[in-house]
Amino acid sequence: MLAALLLTLGAAAPVPAIAASGAVSSASAFAAGLPAAIASAATVPAATVPAATVPAATASAPAAPSGADDCAAASAIAGYATFAFDNVAASQDGPASPCGMERDVWFRWTAPASEGVLLETCGLAAFDTVLAVYDGGGGCPPTGAPIVCGDDAAGCGFQTRVTFSATAGAEYLVRVGSSVFAPAGGAGSVRIGPSCPGALPGPNVVAADLGQAALWATVGGTSAYSFTTTACNLGTEELLWIASTSEHPVFTHNVYRLEDGRLEQIGTSFAKHGYGALQSALCCDCIPAGTISRLGVGCSDPYSASTNGWQPNLAPRAEINASTGAVAFPIGSQVPVPPASSGLDRRTQVAAADLDPTLHPGARYFVEAVYVAQDDAAAGNAFDNASFREFTRGSVDGSGGVRIFGQGETFRGLPAIAILPLARVDEVRVPGDGALWVASGARIEGGGAWRYELCVFNLSSHRGVSAVSLPAGAAPRDAYASYPRAHSGEPRANEPWITSFTGGRARFAAQNTAAPDANAILWATMHTFSFVSDTPPTDGLVELELWRGAGPQTVLAPARVPGDLLAVSYCTAEPNSGGGIGRLLPGEYQPLASLELSAIGLPPSAIGMVVTSTAQGFVPFAGGSDGNLCLGGMLGRSVGAFTQAADATGTFTVTADLTALPQPSSLVAVQPGDTWHFQAWHRDGPMGSNFTEAVSVVF
Repeated sequence: MLAALLLTLGAAAPVPAIAASGAVSSASAFAAGLPAAIASAATVPAATVPAATVPAATASAPAAPSGADDCAAASAIAGYATFAFDNVAASQDGPASPCGMERDVWFRWTAPASEGVLLETCGLAAFDTVLAVYDGGGGCPPTGAPIVCGDDAAGCGFQTRVTFSATAGAEYLVRVGSSVFAPAGGAGSVRIGPSCPGALPGPNVVAADLGQAALWATVGGTSAYSFTTTACNLGTEELLWIASTSEHPVFTHNVYRLEDGRLEQIGTSFAKHGYGALQSALCCDCIPAGTISRLGVGCSDPYSASTNGWQPNLAPRAEINASTGAVAFPIGSQVPVPPASSGLDRRTQVAAADLDPTLHPGARYFVEAVYVAQDDAAAGNAFDNASFREFTRGSVDGSGGVRIFGQGETFRGLPAIAILPLARVDEVRVPGDGALWVASGARIEGGGAWRYELCVFNLSSHRGVSAVSLPAGAAPRDAYASYPRAHSGEPRANEPWITSFTGGRARFAAQNTAAPDANAILWATMHTFSFVSDTPPTDGLVELELWRGAGPQTVLAPARVPGDLLAVSYCTAEPNSGGGIGRLLPGEYQPLASLELSAIGLPPSAIGMVVTSTAQGFVPFAGGSDGNLCLGGMLGRSVGAFTQAADATGTFTVTADLTALPQPSSLVAVQPGDTWHFQAWHRDGPMGSNFTEAVSVVF
């Protein structure tokens, strides 16, 4: 594979234009799910917005075979598709009970994956159908009870819909027949497909819907809210929901204000402990678990706003490790919880002034739910645990509290920071830990100045962030920082962060980071930073300093920063084996002499190299890799070093000699006004390889 790749990189022939079939920009993938008014400027890595994977065969025309009258000769079928049958002349060679079936025909179906499966005749037959599924390893006809059987289905009239959990490669007997009340039978089709398209392997809890708000009290200018929340299990295995142990989900609520292009978190709550799972079907066709101690595959569980505001069941966030899903139980066993003294305690607290229409006339508001569960985290599915919905303001009650109401849809699997109309919104995974999100952008202030905005949201990192730093550019000034206030005994200090401009960098840092209650950016928390600079923006790097824990003390994240040259990222990268998106971004620049290039988001210790060209291109899976080569024309490899090894954070840095950039047959000096394109190739797993995003640099 490496030899094939090097041949590809060394080719001097122009790369042919590639049709759009494989090139979907991250911005367009994200914007498809957002209101048009806010989608145009959003840039989110495609890997963080997974599209539902619905096999094309589920929508295809009915396919042969048409079912066998004799179970022993059952028609062999496999995969997801729609299969024709005709039972007019069929006899009955299976038991009539428990679903009351006559004139049965049989299929022997092989499951393509371990996941929930849906079988239905809804809209596919003109008579009263019955379906049953049996273990394919038994006798024929089977004598035992079916795995599942069904007759009439809700919303389907006299047609049938059933679901069950299948195992990849296993065989199942699918029996299709007529109801005892419609013995004549007829021709029709049965559709077989996943019960929850796009489900991730293992348990996967997602906040599926944020409903309406309850306003509990307003005391001393602070209002307390709770919100209706419905969770879905969008995984292929049941999710533990055991009330008497720590093996149940917990979730918390946040409130954000978007005003004049700046997003700030203005409200937080304690974490609600789940205590029993209903088996509803908000998100997918539900396969009920049969117990309230587990949430079935594709099933949903609602909690009312009043239940979510019940103070005895709300716990400090500090008792939860969002990275591992570990939850202290009983509540208060790790962090002492003061008794509730008013209607405010532990609930989602927001300063009434932050919602005041006269103080914030053009503001928009968003509510977010963030879930944590041990088995979800163990399955590697904790990266889609935040969802958000827009809320609008209503009337003011007698105590001065502003009523708020949900509007529009809930955006599932994305944190509220994704709504921010800035130049970049990126997910950053901390090795051995959880995920952070970084949003950044710049706007013209006038007089040759730019205001830089930066938001850092901690989705699930237990280590947290205690400081951020980035290039400051010329004459940095007018710094601003905001953060949500802890309350109700949460052990987090409400101390302002310290701002400094030294050594050409802007740094925002928590006070007394050695303290156990430092105001670090902890899970389900977002801080907002801003400053003015006279240097225009470029795509670059922000450094995030981690607050606690062993291992690397910093991670790098993409950001729009003040820069001495114009650099713009382009071309969507494929997720790598570490689950992240690789990116290549410029660092320190010596005009026309040298340029640092850092590859970030790689698997730890991955070997890689930087390649360059004066032309863009697009070759999917180039050289047998798992990624996209985004350069064309004459390609030069080993910029700055033959190969480099990524460190424990998945980062390596090379220094490009701009007086001698490699090309296939020579070394070329960069000239003023030149545009060069750079990309990093890297090893990905034992035998694979991949590419980062590419960056265009104007010198």
